[in-house]
Amino acid sequence: MKNRILEETIRLIRQKGFSFTMNDLAAALGTSKRTLYAHYSSKDKLAEAFVEQFIAEMKQMERDIYENENLDVLEKVKKMLIGLPQGMELLNMGLLSELKKYHYDAWLTLDTFIKEEWTVVLELLNECKQQKRIRDINPDLFVHMYIGSINQVYDPEYPLKHQFTTGEVLESIVDVLFNGITADGEAEVR
Repeated sequence: MKNRILEETIRLIRQKGFSFTMNDLAAALGTSKRTLYAHYSSKDKLAEAFVEQFIAEMKQMERDIYENENLDVLEKVKKMLIGLPQGMELLNMGLLSELKKYHYDAWLTLDTFIKEEWTVVLELLNECKQQKRIRDINPDLFVHMYIGSINQVYDPEYPLKHQFTTGEVLESIVDVLFNGITADGEAEVR
C-alpha cells in the first residue's frame, strides 16, 4: 500500500503541486484518510518519504552510470550531468518553492542532496584530469557553474522552456561547459 500511496502522491504533485490534501489522496486511492495515516502519520512524513524515494532513484541512476563498463570516464560524467537532472523534471522551481514552504524538512533533505552529493562526479572529473581528458580546471567550480545553469532550467519562468526540451537544454549546458563557445582553434582565454 505504501508504494501505491507514493505513486498516487507523485501523480497528484504533477497535477496540483504540493497543495493536494490528504482527502484528495484518499479519494484518488479509493481508501480512507485513516488508512493513509496508518502508513504516514502526516502529510509532512509523506513528503519526506517522497523525497527519500526520489533521492534513492537518483543515486541508483548515478550508480548504474558509474558501474557501466561500456562508458569511458568522460562519457560517464556527461551522462550523469545530462541524465540525472532529467530525472528531476518533476521538481521544477515552483514545486521546490512549495516543498520549502509547506514541507521544510523534506525540502532541506532534497536541497542538501542537490548541493552536496557531487562526490562521484567530482571523483570522475578528477580522473578525467589525471587522464588528460579535460584541462586542469577546478572541479568544484565546474560543479557550481553547472548547478547554477540547471537551476535556471527548473525555474518555471525560464524563457526558453517552450522552445526546447529539458534534455536539449541539459545537453547544450554540458556541451558549453565541456567545449566552450569558440570554434576549434579560435580564441583562448588569456
